[in-house]
Amino acid sequence: MANAQLTSFERQGYGVGAAPYSLANTIMIVFFAKFLVDEAGLAPIVAGAVLFVGKAWDAVTDPLVGRLSDRTHSPMGSRRVWTAFGIVPFALLLASLWVVYPLEGWALVAVYGVLLVAYSTAYTCYVIPYGAMSPVLTADYDERTWLNGARMTWAMLAGIVAAIVMPVCRGQTGTYSTGAVVIAAMMLPPAFVMLYATRGKDPGPTGGAAQTPGMWTVLRVPAFRRVVVLFLACWCSISVLGALLPFYVQDHLLRPDLEDAVFAVLQISALFSIPAVLWVATRYEKHRAYGVFIASWAACLVALALVPPGRGDVMLVLAAVFGPGVAAAHVLPWAMLPDVVEADRLANGVERAGAFYGVMTFLEKSGTAVALQSMLVGLQLAGYDRTLEVQSDLVRFTMTTMIGPVPAVVLFGAAAFAVLWPPMTREQHARALAALEARTPA
Repeated sequence: MANAQLTSFERQGYGVGAAPYSLANTIMIVFFAKFLVDEAGLAPIVAGAVLFVGKAWDAVTDPLVGRLSDRTHSPMGSRRVWTAFGIVPFALLLASLWVVYPLEGWALVAVYGVLLVAYSTAYTCYVIPYGAMSPVLTADYDERTWLNGARMTWAMLAGIVAAIVMPVCRGQTGTYSTGAVVIAAMMLPPAFVMLYATRGKDPGPTGGAAQTPGMWTVLRVPAFRRVVVLFLACWCSISVLGALLPFYVQDHLLRPDLEDAVFAVLQISALFSIPAVLWVATRYEKHRAYGVFIASWAACLVALALVPPGRGDVMLVLAAVFGPGVAAAHVLPWAMLPDVVEADRLANGVERAGAFYGVMTFLEKSGTAVALQSMLVGLQLAGYDRTLEVQSDLVRFTMTTMIGPVPAVVLFGAAAFAVLWPPMTREQHARALAALEARTPA
């Protein structure tokens, strides 16, 4: 059984391991669609198809890597060995995606599709085993909230850095590719710190492989399905918000000069909101905190759709008010998942955290791919034209609808769902832990 309380170094050392994938995720979510459309020259609907192909491949790799990490035997531990060997290819392939290759037509589309498949595989090999370490580091219900708070604090810091570095480098060089190389180099040190901080704390697999239920059977666990609902509602909304904001700021607000400031205010607000989210979650439970903060974020998105062109000051205020909801979206679903893994271990007698994190990551990627594809198709159908200085009223209406009311409805529903049907309460977790400890030989 994992130690209930962690030292500050252990908590922060594990948490900093989130920086590599946050650096990568930030630039992929926020800038990659715009790179494919504006720099690589792909039509929005084709760019969406490229993104979808990469996510479709995850149907194979995400659950598979999760299951394999559950069965891996290594002196480094069953998860850490994956992160150690996955981080360098992850960084190199990220940088390769942002090159404008001297090709045209379907040849160019194929190159980005192949590179995205390879990148997604490397991403999976790092991210899923890293996340699957969380349940084994501590068994305490509230300590897991703080552990994932540390993880998401570092993720937010990395996101702020990425959101600043990428546009600054583009402004200096005229292309996103230089920023991508800088980001890729920055991914390596945090991963090595995480590997050092978690040494000796990643046990090998428990239970025989023949005893382990199939990886997709995790979807039979009711508490896991509830976490998935809450997680997908948040991350689909975050992906659409992140990808649409550059279009929204430039083509609806008509203030492209505010793009960097908007992202900086949003990220900084979210970062400084994490302690408040953690306090409310430990004081009033995770699902109630989720309901309150996500509903507040949904209300802000409704207001976002009503901001008139030119009102950058209102946009900056709303970006600041987004912070607590975005922080809760980052922290709370991930803090709920280890409790579900533990309850499953009670029911099945085996540790299969990798399967849970693999399926969760696949569903997150699939959900965000569908959301982003829908967004890009919407822009295409509305008549978005990257050569125009001012987009049509239909394009602007489509942007404001997709960035505001649509995700707001999803988030209001998720907030109500969390309060009415929580994945696992503190009391339920305590009962599951007591039963698990009663079955564990002294």
